Amino acid sequence: MLEPSETTETVARRRRTDGELTAKRVLDAAAECILQLGYYQASSNEIARRAGVTWGVIQHQFGTREGLLLAVLNDRWARMEAHMASADVSADTLQERLTRVFEVLAAHYGAPEHLVQLQILLDLSHNPKTSAETRRAVAAHGEKLTRAWVPLFEGALGDAARETDLVRYAFLTLRGYLQGGIISAHIADTIDDAVPRRMLVEGVAAAISAEAGRRGIAVG
Repeated sequence: MLEPSETTETVARRRRTDGELTAKRVLDAAAECILQLGYYQASSNEIARRAGVTWGVIQHQFGTREGLLLAVLNDRWARMEAHMASADVSADTLQERLTRVFEVLAAHYGAPEHLVQLQILLDLSHNPKTSAETRRAVAAHGEKLTRAWVPLFEGALGDAARETDLVRYAFLTLRGYLQGGIISAHIADTIDDAVPRRMLVEGVAAAISAEAGRRGIAVG
């Protein structure tokens, strides 16, 4: 029933907003549940309980459990892409620029929620029960993800960013350190790794500078 001050358009907008807020609660609850309980222990009923809704509500918005998991993956990727798109990595030296790139990557690959993405991604990619539509969606996002971080390294490496292998080396090295760190932190006490991080960036900067110099390419 319409309130005296409401129009049909106002009601539709309110319902849409309520639906978006509910969807966000469900996505956050799913990620939290997987992170705390483990991928296979994160039951549909527990996700619904934490989100404060029924499983029927979740089905109405996302369809199947597979649809919900894909939505969690899409939500995290969208946040990462938005963060990368707005990042500024400009600085005077290559090492300073790579430090800023590392900080941007750390916000995604160094966050506990990244473990949730890894678990969902591995299951949806390799589970024989995953639908063909979901497989295509995962592959499409993987391609978008590959392109998303390229502008960061273009800003950091200058002309050297045209060398695909140098960009790949920098990205895989920095990302690998972050992924290894977040996995270790999940199973053991964390330690202050400020020095190893600095040494990592220094090493990557030195290696790229040396290789770019051999190829006659400027990195400034």
